[in-house]
Amino acid sequence: MNNLEHASKQVSPTVLTEEIWKWVFAHLDAKPVELRLKHGNQEPFYSAISQVEARARYSKKFKDFIYSRWVFPVGIGLEQSSSVATAKIKQRLFRAPYSADLCGGLGMDSYFICERLSSKKHVVFERNLGLAQLLEHNLKASTVISSEFNFDDLDDWIKHENIHTNELEVYLDPDRRSNDRRSFSILEGAPNLVSIQGDLLTRCAKIIAKHSPMADFKEIKELLLNLSELHVIQFQGECKEVVTVQKKGYEGSVKTILIDAETQDELREQHTIPSLDVLTSLKTYIIQPSAGLNKSGLHPQFAQIHGWSKLIFGNLYTSEIQPPPSVFYKTFKVNEVFDSLKRAKLFGPAAIESIGSKFSSDELRKRFKLKEGREQKIFYLQNGKLKMIVTCQLIE
Repeated sequence: MNNLEHASKQVSPTVLTEEIWKWVFAHLDAKPVELRLKHGNQEPFYSAISQVEARARYSKKFKDFIYSRWVFPVGIGLEQSSSVATAKIKQRLFRAPYSADLCGGLGMDSYFICERLSSKKHVVFERNLGLAQLLEHNLKASTVISSEFNFDDLDDWIKHENIHTNELEVYLDPDRRSNDRRSFSILEGAPNLVSIQGDLLTRCAKIIAKHSPMADFKEIKELLLNLSELHVIQFQGECKEVVTVQKKGYEGSVKTILIDAETQDELREQHTIPSLDVLTSLKTYIIQPSAGLNKSGLHPQFAQIHGWSKLIFGNLYTSEIQPPPSVFYKTFKVNEVFDSLKRAKLFGPAAIESIGSKFSSDELRKRFKLKEGREQKIFYLQNGKLKMIVTCQLIE
């Protein structure tokens, strides 16, 4: 099976009886491979072992659901789903009593959208029949439409529930697979947000859409109508999702917001343009923005707030004063600085990063025979002819 395809055989919720659920919870510590060798791939063990495997493989991603009777699918519906942490962040963007999810997938986002006290009714579209069957089981209070998104079915639901435009908010996480490859452009998603946004905004008050962490901000701002907010969601320093908010009739500036899904710390864009010193020499500390902070483009603003100077190398900053701990950056105390590899004296386990140079971190590791490490960090920095090898200590 191509890893971009749905599994040909899907989990069956009907075989997961009370007795089988007891078996699943009793075997959470078992190895799925050994369970399959012992019990085979026939039902009910195919579905039961799939539940054991999903809970083991994605224990952090779905930690709140490990001991629940949520039926997880196999295939990309599981792999590409929002995590519990990011779904909870997106839940905060919804206000209206009625909501629609145009591409349900595993249903984690729909679950948290419906968990709001203000939520009355919710509809979910899912074109894969196996996943739609699981959505009907997991989201019993929602209306599940086993079809790709279409306006006829949405309009029928709106009419049946007698929903006013201001009472409806729409969510979508478009399928970004194109010709057996992953696509990052918002022009290639299915359903195509760019194509349907105008018609959606005649039916709802707000569109909330999830995009690839690699999505192009310039493209998003050029192509999306009534764009009000651009959220970057990070988890443990990694950029996990880019989420856009479009509000019917909105004509103001786009606000960029960086949110950490684990701590719920956030940084909001200020519309003053920071003016920063750019240095070629180091101070006592190096500050390296997280992937989320880099993606948001808010690191100059963050640097201005803390009084950092920008280095000429990549998006690194430097300061004489040790910055306070933050989920949005790592701080390193400078130990030694060398101006060439010939003069460099590098020892011990270390994390290595090359910025601006064709000389890779792997080549450096081989040259100096350095083992992997975490507490010591070695930066190989280059901008034009200016080179710098810096040994640092991570400040926890």
